[in-house]
Amino acid sequence: MENYSKKNTIIKKLDCLLCDASINDNNLDFYLNKSKISKEDFYSLFPKKIVSLSIFYFEKTYMLALKSIKPRLLKEKSISKKTNFIVIEFLKSFFKNSNLSIFFINYTLLKPFLFSKIIYKIASNIWYDIGDKSIDFNHYTKRLILYNILKNSFFYWRKNLDLDATLDFTRNQINFFGKLGKYKAIGKARLKEKFSFFLQKKNI
Repeated sequence: MENYSKKNTIIKKLDCLLCDASINDNNLDFYLNKSKISKEDFYSLFPKKIVSLSIFYFEKTYMLALKSIKPRLLKEKSISKKTNFIVIEFLKSFFKNSNLSIFFINYTLLKPFLFSKIIYKIASNIWYDIGDKSIDFNHYTKRLILYNILKNSFFYWRKNLDLDATLDFTRNQINFFGKLGKYKAIGKARLKEKFSFFLQKKNI
Protein backbone atom coordinates (compact mmCIF):
# COMPACT_ATOMS: atom_id res chain seq x y z
CA MET A 1 0.00 0.00 0.00
CA GLU A 2 2.91 2.32 0.78
CA ASN A 3 4.41 1.69 -2.66
CA TYR A 4 1.03 2.33 -4.28
CA SER A 5 0.84 5.71 -2.56
CA LYS A 6 4.39 6.60 -3.64
CA LYS A 7 3.69 5.53 -7.23
CA ASN A 8 0.49 7.56 -7.27
CA THR A 9 2.31 10.65 -6.01
CA ILE A 10 4.93 10.33 -8.74
CA ILE A 11 2.43 9.88 -11.54
CA LYS A 12 0.47 12.92 -10.32
CA LYS A 13 3.63 15.01 -10.41
CA LEU A 14 4.35 13.80 -13.94
CA ASP A 15 0.74 14.16 -15.09
CA CYS A 16 1.07 17.34 -17.17
CA LEU A 17 4.53 16.46 -18.45
CA LEU A 18 3.48 13.00 -19.64
CA CYS A 19 1.00 14.64 -21.99
CA ASP A 20 4.03 15.94 -23.88
CA ALA A 21 4.46 13.57 -26.81
CA SER A 22 8.23 14.16 -26.81
CA ILE A 23 8.82 12.41 -23.49
CA ASN A 24 10.47 9.00 -23.79
CA ASP A 25 12.78 6.63 -21.90
CA ASN A 26 15.89 8.42 -23.15
CA ASN A 27 14.95 11.88 -21.89
CA LEU A 28 12.94 10.76 -18.86
CA ASP A 29 15.62 11.90 -16.38
CA PHE A 30 15.23 15.46 -17.63
CA TYR A 31 11.51 15.38 -16.79
CA LEU A 32 12.17 13.78 -13.41
CA ASN A 33 14.51 16.64 -12.54
CA LYS A 34 11.98 19.14 -13.85
CA SER A 35 9.30 17.64 -11.59
CA LYS A 36 11.71 17.42 -8.64
CA ILE A 37 11.28 13.66 -8.39
CA SER A 38 14.06 11.62 -6.83
CA LYS A 39 15.56 9.38 -9.52
CA GLU A 40 16.41 6.81 -6.88
CA ASP A 41 12.78 6.65 -5.72
CA PHE A 42 11.46 6.62 -9.27
CA TYR A 43 13.64 3.78 -10.53
CA SER A 44 13.04 1.68 -7.42
CA LEU A 45 9.30 1.87 -8.11
CA PHE A 46 9.37 1.98 -11.92
CA PRO A 47 12.46 -0.04 -12.95
CA LYS A 48 11.33 -0.33 -16.58
CA LYS A 49 10.71 3.40 -16.89
CA ILE A 50 7.64 4.25 -19.00
CA VAL A 51 6.74 0.57 -19.39
CA SER A 52 6.38 0.35 -15.60
CA LEU A 53 4.47 3.63 -15.53
CA SER A 54 2.07 2.34 -18.20
CA ILE A 55 1.36 -0.89 -16.34
CA PHE A 56 0.70 1.03 -13.12
CA TYR A 57 -1.59 3.55 -14.85
CA PHE A 58 -3.79 0.85 -16.40
CA GLU A 59 -3.90 -1.23 -13.20
CA LYS A 60 -4.54 1.77 -10.97
CA THR A 61 -7.44 2.90 -13.18
CA TYR A 62 -8.92 -0.60 -13.11
CA MET A 63 -8.67 -0.84 -9.30
CA LEU A 64 -10.38 2.55 -8.87
CA ALA A 65 -13.16 1.49 -11.25
CA LEU A 66 -13.61 -1.81 -9.39
CA LYS A 67 -13.79 -0.02 -6.04
CA SER A 68 -16.46 2.40 -7.25
CA ILE A 69 -18.60 -0.35 -8.80
CA LYS A 70 -18.15 -2.99 -6.05
CA PRO A 71 -21.53 -2.38 -4.29
CA ARG A 72 -23.41 -2.92 -7.57
CA LEU A 73 -21.42 -6.07 -8.34
CA LEU A 74 -22.28 -7.58 -4.95
CA LYS A 75 -26.02 -7.02 -5.50
CA GLU A 76 -26.11 -8.24 -9.12
CA LYS A 77 -26.47 -11.96 -9.88
CA SER A 78 -26.16 -11.87 -13.67
CA ILE A 79 -22.60 -12.46 -14.90
CA SER A 80 -23.41 -10.63 -18.14
CA LYS A 81 -24.61 -7.52 -16.28
CA LYS A 82 -21.64 -7.62 -13.92
CA THR A 83 -19.30 -7.75 -16.91
CA ASN A 84 -21.07 -4.81 -18.50
CA PHE A 85 -20.93 -2.75 -15.27
CA ILE A 86 -17.23 -3.18 -14.65
CA VAL A 87 -16.08 -2.83 -18.29
CA ILE A 88 -18.05 0.40 -18.75
CA GLU A 89 -16.85 1.81 -15.42
CA PHE A 90 -13.24 0.96 -16.25
CA LEU A 91 -13.45 2.68 -19.65
CA LYS A 92 -15.14 5.74 -18.13
CA SER A 93 -12.39 6.01 -15.51
CA PHE A 94 -9.62 5.47 -18.05
CA PHE A 95 -10.83 8.06 -20.53
CA LYS A 96 -11.63 10.63 -17.82
CA ASN A 97 -8.12 12.07 -18.06
CA SER A 98 -8.05 11.96 -21.84
CA ASN A 99 -4.64 13.58 -22.41
CA LEU A 100 -2.84 11.25 -20.02
CA SER A 101 -4.74 8.26 -21.38
CA ILE A 102 -3.79 9.18 -24.95
CA PHE A 103 -0.14 9.26 -23.91
CA PHE A 104 -0.24 5.76 -22.38
CA ILE A 105 -2.32 4.30 -25.22
CA ASN A 106 0.05 5.73 -27.82
CA TYR A 107 3.08 4.51 -25.90
CA THR A 108 1.78 0.96 -25.38
CA LEU A 109 0.59 0.69 -28.98
CA LEU A 110 4.19 1.21 -30.04
CA LYS A 111 4.90 -1.94 -28.02
CA PRO A 112 2.08 -4.29 -29.13
CA PHE A 113 3.14 -7.12 -26.82
CA LEU A 114 3.01 -4.78 -23.81
CA PHE A 115 -0.44 -3.47 -24.80
CA SER A 116 -1.78 -7.01 -25.29
CA LYS A 117 -0.29 -8.18 -21.99
CA ILE A 118 -1.86 -5.29 -20.04
CA ILE A 119 -5.30 -5.64 -21.65
CA TYR A 120 -5.37 -9.43 -21.26
CA LYS A 121 -4.48 -9.12 -17.57
CA ILE A 122 -7.33 -6.65 -17.05
CA ALA A 123 -9.73 -8.97 -18.91
CA SER A 124 -8.61 -11.84 -16.68
CA ASN A 125 -9.03 -9.71 -13.54
CA ILE A 126 -12.55 -8.71 -14.60
CA TRP A 127 -13.64 -12.34 -14.92
CA TYR A 128 -12.08 -13.16 -11.56
CA ASP A 129 -13.60 -10.12 -9.82
CA ILE A 130 -17.13 -10.88 -11.05
CA GLY A 131 -16.86 -14.33 -9.50
CA ASP A 132 -15.78 -16.56 -12.39
CA LYS A 133 -13.36 -19.16 -11.01
CA SER A 134 -13.56 -21.64 -13.91
CA ILE A 135 -10.39 -23.47 -14.92
CA ASP A 136 -11.72 -25.36 -17.97
CA PHE A 137 -11.11 -24.49 -21.63
CA ASN A 138 -13.75 -21.75 -21.44
CA HIS A 139 -11.52 -19.99 -18.89
CA TYR A 140 -9.25 -18.85 -21.73
CA THR A 141 -12.01 -18.39 -24.32
CA LYS A 142 -13.93 -15.94 -22.14
CA ARG A 143 -10.81 -13.97 -21.35
CA LEU A 144 -9.83 -13.75 -25.01
CA ILE A 145 -13.31 -12.52 -25.94
CA LEU A 146 -13.21 -9.84 -23.24
CA TYR A 147 -9.64 -8.95 -24.22
CA ASN A 148 -10.85 -8.30 -27.79
CA ILE A 149 -13.79 -6.22 -26.56
CA LEU A 150 -11.47 -4.03 -24.49
CA LYS A 151 -8.86 -3.80 -27.23
CA ASN A 152 -11.46 -2.80 -29.84
CA SER A 153 -12.90 -0.21 -27.44
CA PHE A 154 -9.49 1.39 -26.92
CA PHE A 155 -8.90 1.56 -30.67
CA TYR A 156 -12.37 2.99 -31.23
CA TRP A 157 -11.93 5.70 -28.60
CA ARG A 158 -8.43 6.58 -29.79
CA LYS A 159 -9.80 7.14 -33.29
CA ASN A 160 -12.68 9.48 -32.40
CA LEU A 161 -12.15 10.52 -28.72
CA ASP A 162 -15.92 10.31 -28.22
CA LEU A 163 -16.65 8.67 -24.85
CA ASP A 164 -20.41 8.18 -25.32
CA ALA A 165 -19.97 6.65 -28.77
CA THR A 166 -17.21 4.39 -27.42
CA LEU A 167 -19.38 3.18 -24.52
CA ASP A 168 -22.25 2.40 -26.94
CA PHE A 169 -19.78 0.53 -29.15
CA THR A 170 -18.56 -1.46 -26.13
CA ARG A 171 -22.09 -2.30 -24.93
CA ASN A 172 -22.98 -3.57 -28.41
CA GLN A 173 -19.91 -5.82 -28.38
CA ILE A 174 -20.77 -7.22 -24.93
CA ASN A 175 -24.39 -7.85 -25.97
CA PHE A 176 -23.29 -9.56 -29.19
CA PHE A 177 -20.90 -11.94 -27.45
CA GLY A 178 -23.43 -12.50 -24.66
CA LYS A 179 -26.00 -13.68 -27.21
CA LEU A 180 -23.35 -15.79 -28.90
CA GLY A 181 -22.66 -17.49 -25.56
CA LYS A 182 -26.38 -18.20 -25.03
CA TYR A 183 -26.74 -19.72 -28.51
CA LYS A 184 -23.65 -21.83 -27.87
CA ALA A 185 -25.08 -23.08 -24.56
CA ILE A 186 -28.45 -23.87 -26.19
CA GLY A 187 -26.67 -25.70 -29.02
CA LYS A 188 -24.67 -27.80 -26.55
CA ALA A 189 -27.82 -28.66 -24.57
CA ARG A 190 -29.68 -29.76 -27.71
CA LEU A 191 -26.72 -31.80 -28.89
CA LYS A 192 -26.58 -33.50 -25.50
CA GLU A 193 -30.32 -34.26 -25.65
CA LYS A 194 -30.01 -35.80 -29.13
CA PHE A 195 -27.01 -37.85 -28.08
CA SER A 196 -28.86 -39.15 -24.99
CA PHE A 197 -31.90 -39.99 -27.12
CA PHE A 198 -29.67 -41.86 -29.60
CA LEU A 199 -28.09 -43.89 -26.79
CA GLN A 200 -31.51 -44.77 -25.34
CA LYS A 201 -32.76 -46.02 -28.73
CA LYS A 202 -29.60 -48.01 -29.18
CA ASN A 203 -30.11 -49.75 -25.85
CA ILE A 204 -33.75 -50.70 -26.56
